[in-house]
Amino acid sequence: MEVESRQLLQSIYQGAKNVISKKDELNRINVFPVADGDTGTNLASLMQAIIDIVPPRNYAVDELLNNISSAALIGARGNSGIIFAHYLSAVAENYDKVDSSSSKSLVTALQNGVDKAYEALLEPREGTILSVMRAWAEALAETFSQEASLGNSLLEAQKAAEKALEETQFQLEVLKKNRLVDSGAKGFYYFISGLTSSFCGEEGDLIELDLVDEGESVVDSHHFETSQPIYRYCCEFILKNLSLSSQELKDMLQGMGDSLIIAGTKTQVKVHIHSNKPQDVLALLEYEGKVVYQKVDDMQVQYQVSKNGRLPIAVVTDSIADLPDDFIVEHQVHVIPTNILAADKNYLDKLTIDPSIIKEKLKEGIPLSTSQPTIQMIDSLFSYLQGKYDHVVVITVSSQLSGTYQLIKQRIKAKNLSSDWIRVVDSRLNSVAQGLVVKRAVELVETHETFERILDKLEETIDRTVIYVAVADLNPMIHSGRIPQFAGKILQALSLYPIVSLDPSGNGKLIGASFGQRASMKKIIKRLKKEIKAGKIEELAITHVCAPEQAKIWANQFETGENLVSYLVDSSASIAISAGLGSVAIAAIRKEGNL
Repeated sequence: MEVESRQLLQSIYQGAKNVISKKDELNRINVFPVADGDTGTNLASLMQAIIDIVPPRNYAVDELLNNISSAALIGARGNSGIIFAHYLSAVAENYDKVDSSSSKSLVTALQNGVDKAYEALLEPREGTILSVMRAWAEALAETFSQEASLGNSLLEAQKAAEKALEETQFQLEVLKKNRLVDSGAKGFYYFISGLTSSFCGEEGDLIELDLVDEGESVVDSHHFETSQPIYRYCCEFILKNLSLSSQELKDMLQGMGDSLIIAGTKTQVKVHIHSNKPQDVLALLEYEGKVVYQKVDDMQVQYQVSKNGRLPIAVVTDSIADLPDDFIVEHQVHVIPTNILAADKNYLDKLTIDPSIIKEKLKEGIPLSTSQPTIQMIDSLFSYLQGKYDHVVVITVSSQLSGTYQLIKQRIKAKNLSSDWIRVVDSRLNSVAQGLVVKRAVELVETHETFERILDKLEETIDRTVIYVAVADLNPMIHSGRIPQFAGKILQALSLYPIVSLDPSGNGKLIGASFGQRASMKKIIKRLKKEIKAGKIEELAITHVCAPEQAKIWANQFETGENLVSYLVDSSASIAISAGLGSVAIAAIRKEGNL
């Protein structure tokens, strides 16, 4: 029995639409692993990527599955989204291309893909999306082996999935306590129920998308770089419902860079441009259509690696680490951008958004949040690094503050990358403190320390690194969970401004409070000057969120005598959201023996 690819694609569209329509419900019941109310949003992002990026046309089934897998990786966010995307990737990988149009091959791939989804997690838990996924795939395979009817098998498998979904409320303590089924598991159920209804005859509305025709491209200059790039960033965007013609869009973007490529129609268009200001390019595009995909590569770093590669060990970090731009380029640091969410729009931290844009959005009352990097960004970087370096060290933001550390570990495991080649270090820090650790990693690499010795020294350096933050507005810290709500409300009632740091595990902690931010700053300066006088501090660095004057005050305080301040930089948009506008932070590395 053959699978008709158009019917399969339409069924997947219907499943995706079903999940998107249930986004708010899934957010409301999201209590595991963290009650941050974004599972629906994360799954909807994945589903929207499939709809936006995989246009309706005639595919071979294996080609269709590969395209869906790629789109899912682009849109995946959050735990459930990443698991779901990995499952779709495993289904595409397991599909038998020899028997490429049979229902049996599809059912087998759907079943075998579940094991890969489990393997993607360091600690898979039953009572989650995995449990419903397995119950559905096993029931599908069992029924198909008896009846050889894909439609009937889907109907029976949906019943098994529904039963498994109901059981999730008794498998995890937090779900049992709240009398809820798992949000991610319910999202998967909504997907397969929509898919089944469509496949078995209730098709719903056909989703029409125009193809991006590369033959219609308008190219301003050659795409490939053979000399040092004039512009730093290679930017790609996909837009829907463009308000301009391709020629009008070309005219609008001409002055913003080179290597401009515009392909497609008003319904869906792909834009490629080399630019120094990707955030300005995105800002223009947002006015002319809905941006559904964006990718920004640092060509300056890539060029330095390809032409002047001098390091055997790559240093990788995420954009939450605050470092000077010129340091990143000169020392070939590879940075994975964190995602910034503003209502229904997505941005790349330090690439298509910065604290000044955050400031404007906060004034407009737009809700903001952060999300870990996408699977595609991580996989793409690791693929690029292979063959170029003997080893890779990845230094992430504290695993207690973000899922980035776990996600990167999952991708290393999924790609079977050797621990002899790549290792991930949980900095247990963030912001400028994380930046100092990355800087120290670069210095160790450039002094030709061995890989294992570098890893040992980084762990020891992390133990000696501290950050102090003088907060100007408590609300973002409370909203982001950096300060417990009860403590935050007490501080607000007393008109106190907290001094925030991180504990040894990387969780936020209150270490003091003052009647005003300037008073908090004075306390921090006094503490650090005392340690400097005692010869306990090796190095300092300062960052701020739209508060250059206050940050300069701090820097000036440490200019007398031995100037230990290595740099002063603007902070990431991620920190702007969690710590709030006006915040100023200073990080210090203490000398050995001075924890």
